[in-house]
Amino acid sequence: MTDLTRRQALLLTLATGLPLIAGTGRARAQSAAQKVTVALDWTVNTNHIGLFVARDKGFYREAGLEVDILPYSDTGAGTLVANRVADFGINGTISLFTQRTAGADLKGVYAVVQSETGRVVFNAARNEIKSPRSLDGLIYGGFGSAWENALISTIIRHDGGKGNFETVTLGTSAYEALANGSVDFTLEVSTWEGVEAELRGVKQRSFVYADYGVPD
Repeated sequence: MTDLTRRQALLLTLATGLPLIAGTGRARAQSAAQKVTVALDWTVNTNHIGLFVARDKGFYREAGLEVDILPYSDTGAGTLVANRVADFGINGTISLFTQRTAGADLKGVYAVVQSETGRVVFNAARNEIKSPRSLDGLIYGGFGSAWENALISTIIRHDGGKGNFETVTLGTSAYEALANGSVDFTLEVSTWEGVEAELRGVKQRSFVYADYGVPD
């Protein structure tokens, strides 16, 4: 793992905010420019703006950092950081808690956004879906993470439902499946898929986690 001065680490964290995560090694000062890798949690979106503004304006270079921003891959940012492939990563809070519980060597050091940008989303034409309890018995297009079913079940039960639904693991294909009706609902990042749907004129409705028993 790369060792950073206190000033370098502060600059990197101020450039971002989900949490920014890092391994738990101690920083030490060095005179040479430090090579630092940052893993993203999803396709580049507005949650990541600070990273790229800092790069393009030369803030990293001024602080003695050479920063490589890794593209999103099927291997999550938390896994890359825990296994010392990346020095820092952007990670959703639920993923961070799940991985730490499993023993991953991770520490959240900075909140990139003030509120959770994830949503339970479904096609607006589904008038029978009135609230989360309406999702009982429907098909969820998922992404294979251990926390997804717990999250959605909690939201449904908080609304008075049973929390029972069918899961089909599709990855990023979930959004196409939602559009063509192959699945009934999925999770989206509102600052990416939500914006994309709005630009394409796709009508959606959603449930915010914090409104149904899963606080930020």
